[in-house]
Amino acid sequence: MWPRTALIAASATPILHCVVLFLSGQNAVTVPISSLSRADWGELHTLGVVVFGIAHVALAIDLAGRDTGRLWPYGRLLLAASGTLLFYVAFYFATASPDRLQGADANDPLWVVATLIGLAMGALQPGLSRLSRAAGLFSATCLGLWLWLALLAFFVDTGWIGLYERLVGSVYVIWIIGVAAVLNERVPAGRLRS
Repeated sequence: MWPRTALIAASATPILHCVVLFLSGQNAVTVPISSLSRADWGELHTLGVVVFGIAHVALAIDLAGRDTGRLWPYGRLLLAASGTLLFYVAFYFATASPDRLQGADANDPLWVVATLIGLAMGALQPGLSRLSRAAGLFSATCLGLWLWLALLAFFVDTGWIGLYERLVGSVYVIWIIGVAAVLNERVPAGRLRS
């Protein structure tokens, strides 16, 4: 049940994001993600962020039934913390003043989420490799892209911030969907023990 919930919730997130992007007429290259919550149809974007947080929590709950090594509980905790913080991010995006969302520190909450999820990816990597070779390769690829994009952040021109954030968000969503799919399809909870 939990990985299916995570899979559905995480899949709904980019759909809602694209619907709001289309309906509001915002530029996906230049407009930061945070601005969509304040645009026309912004409530749908806020809902998408909340639903993505729910995906994290559902995934963390499912991971409790799988013991795949010493780092696994830390990965679960980091995943749950990321999801919980996304609830705050949804509130922040919806209520922060337009000046704040355009300021230099507009995306500070996203940096915290990005750090937590990057650490979660790293902590869960060994356990996902134990689940299956494909899961390990998939997760390692996402983690590699995540780290590369983190370094790229220092070189991104502000005129391209929307595109950069959407690339990061795509890797993020794909990783959550992929992990949920692996857990949903391949290994029932409670089957693996290290």
